[in-house]
Amino acid sequence: MNCGPGLNTPALRGISPEQYHSFRSLQEVFLQDNPIPNFDLGLALDQYVYGHPYPIETESVLQLLASVPSSILAAMALDFSFTPIVKLPMEERIKRLQEWKHSSLGIKRGVYAILRQISFFLLSSDKDYQKFVGYIQ
Repeated sequence: MNCGPGLNTPALRGISPEQYHSFRSLQEVFLQDNPIPNFDLGLALDQYVYGHPYPIETESVLQLLASVPSSILAAMALDFSFTPIVKLPMEERIKRLQEWKHSSLGIKRGVYAILRQISFFLLSSDKDYQKFVGYIQ
């Protein structure tokens, strides 16, 4: 796994441990001020992917995108670095993602926007969040 040694991984049914830890690393950046204390972006992705009937194109696209933060190839192509996002300290992760957000390259801005939107979509799909904002009782 390319996310670092000694990471705890819950039981997963729809994504790989590497994809889980990739989204957990994104949670630390995109959902810093999340009002739901027990929300786990990696598990939310797993439940979303696992909960859809086969075959759906969305599943394979999400699994591909979930691999970007831990991909050395993506780090080399997008940042000319051998260090993927998941292996960076949080401050460096924030800096790199902000560089993607403001990049002149459309691919970087696009990947940033898609990963961020998926993160917020998964948070807004969570029942505890829906209760928090008053959508359900």
